[in-house]
Amino acid sequence: MFANLLRTLLCTALFLGGAAQAAPITIIPPNDATGFEGMAINDSWSMGRGITFGVSARQAVNSIGFLHDLSGMDVSFGLYEISKDSVTLKKLATLASGGSNVSTNGRDWTDFGLAGVVLETGKEYLLEFAFTEDANSNFYYYNDNVLWDQGPLTGIDGTMGAELLNAAVAGFRIDVEDAAAVPEPGSLALLTIGAAALARRRTRRQ
Repeated sequence: MFANLLRTLLCTALFLGGAAQAAPITIIPPNDATGFEGMAINDSWSMGRGITFGVSARQAVNSIGFLHDLSGMDVSFGLYEISKDSVTLKKLATLASGGSNVSTNGRDWTDFGLAGVVLETGKEYLLEFAFTEDANSNFYYYNDNVLWDQGPLTGIDGTMGAELLNAAVAGFRIDVEDAAAVPEPGSLALLTIGAAALARRRTRRQ
């Protein structure tokens, strides 16, 4: 009986820790599904290019990424809570930041894993990448300054530095999942402790 209970507890832990999640959301404006290739220049990436958005439900962030053609570039990223008016944004808090030296085989995705970042409804966020050297080429979608929604992401807008309403939106993607489906670390710890306590109790009785 105890063996069956222990198996049930462990299976529950595995299920909670490995709940199925959707593929990363590739940010594509609905009025340009193809995009276009730009020149081999920096093209304002030194200012930071990104997207602003909200969420329709609490989301846990697993990874963020951008699509580009780079050779040995030092790339930095940031995920911020922001405020914004009609044309500019202001960074209020840094939720995650980092970077690395990036090389791609032609135009390809570069992703950065995140942990412990939860996005709340009713707030605005900025996902931004930056590098200072010239890219091998630049890739953009032409958005024509129209906000759009994708999955749980709402009111998506392109940015360049602190400027909103950027018609040229680079390729970004973000892997999120419903925060309610992600177990709190304490929940899994309690489950493990409970299973261990039952095992010790069973051993003492024998």
